[in-house]
Amino acid sequence: MSGTRKDGRGLSRRTALALGAAGAAGLAVGSATGAEAVDRRPRGGGRPRRGADDGFAAGGDLTMLNWVESCGGRYYDADGRRVDPVKLMAANGMDIARLRVYTATGPDHPRIGHPGSYLPEGFQDEPDMLRTARRVAAAGMRIQLTLHYSDYWSNGLIQDIPKDWRAVTSLPEARAVAALEQHVRDYTHALMRKLEAQGTLPDYVSLGNETAGGILFPYGTTDSDAHWGHFARFVRAGYEAVKAVSPATRVILHLDDAGNMDKYEWFFSTAAAHDAPYDVIGSSYYPFWTRKDIPTVCAFFDELYGRFGKKIMVMETGVNWTPLTHEGVEGQLTDNGPVPYPETPQGQKDFLTDLFAQLKRVAGGAVLGNLYWDPVMIPAPGVGWEVGGPNVVSNTTLFDFQGRALPALAAYRTA
Repeated sequence: MSGTRKDGRGLSRRTALALGAAGAAGLAVGSATGAEAVDRRPRGGGRPRRGADDGFAAGGDLTMLNWVESCGGRYYDADGRRVDPVKLMAANGMDIARLRVYTATGPDHPRIGHPGSYLPEGFQDEPDMLRTARRVAAAGMRIQLTLHYSDYWSNGLIQDIPKDWRAVTSLPEARAVAALEQHVRDYTHALMRKLEAQGTLPDYVSLGNETAGGILFPYGTTDSDAHWGHFARFVRAGYEAVKAVSPATRVILHLDDAGNMDKYEWFFSTAAAHDAPYDVIGSSYYPFWTRKDIPTVCAFFDELYGRFGKKIMVMETGVNWTPLTHEGVEGQLTDNGPVPYPETPQGQKDFLTDLFAQLKRVAGGAVLGNLYWDPVMIPAPGVGWEVGGPNVVSNTTLFDFQGRALPALAAYRTA
């Protein structure tokens, strides 16, 4: 997720519009069902399916799914039949799942956050990610894995060192950097081996999440040439660990703020100067945060590809299907930005249909795919951006407040 309200706190209220959960419950849904037969052949030999060979990758972030379901969240097709949401999404054309993973795992390794934020034990950690990887692979989906290298959310401003790695902070800087480099290498390699062992190697791996500011603060920041050197060492360690297990897996460096050429020019030029290896540019595109419409952001991707010769994965995209969350308040996105799509179920579908079509037309096949945020975080007791936090994206999902498939799910059939 992008923007200054990423942590879900301090949300404003839209007092001019009195649309609550009860009103949204009556919204009509589309015809997305799981009835269509789709060829979903399993992968063989633990090898990833290469994105370029499989065409445009249209998917979404399914990291929250196990938690939502454990809290009682249930999913239905457009006709009200209870479904496995992964199978339903796959049947409608979603062919790649983004899975995020945090570093802490197990009862002896409690999460720490910024400040004090956390998720329930057993979710969005290594075992949870591996379980979800098996589930999405069984449905025929490719995998995009995001390694946060943190115990909790990381983004352009927050990149906390995992608790288990924090002993390095007592070392002189040079030794601390060397130790963190080894941690990144060992952790990444071990995780890739586990994915290989269960036959779910990812097609794409992102080293960090929205890393314009770097990773593993304060050592790997991008605020000075020296720290850029540290950041590049961490990136190289992760890149080499991924490739040692799966040379076909493409490694992503991911920034927010699609359309900001100054930011991307600075970051990727500096990355090149410091020999930070990567295969794909990752970019978050929300019309609300970026204030860019689809033609503008596609022109940006065209220019970016021409400048750096690297293809692009749109790592995050989201728009509202209704203005307010299930609690009747504004959520993560207070509007849909400068795009001609209203905050309605049909508007959400039209946005995705047009986005997929225009991304696919960027010259040279520059855009590899698009990953939606967050398709599955429907209302369920206890589910929020953290334990005790609100669910600020229930009005951007691909399922309504009762878990019924929205029309936008059918947009994936066109991708």
